Amino acid sequence: MKKRLPKIKGLIIPSNWDEKGNIKAVSLHTSDEKEYLVEVGGVGKELLAHIHHKVEATGKISERLDGRKYISVHSYSTLSEPEEMVAET
Repeated sequence: MKKRLPKIKGLIIPSNWDEKGNIKAVSLHTSDEKEYLVEVGGVGKELLAHIHHKVEATGKISERLDGRKYISVHSYSTLSEPEEMVAET
């Protein structure tokens, strides 16, 4: 019997940029304020095109020695259009 991979819902936020300001990596932020860095290989790379979207991601979760959690995304679905990031004045 195959073990089911965990699913997490959250907002895709940029987490790393190159020297020109292009987004290199993203993280998934959940409603309970947890952060999962998305491994950029495979399906995870596709999430670079979904900045500020809410998604449900399925994948393998691991914790590194520094305590940060990572997700190796096997599949995902978008749950919303991008969130508006407008500052109120």
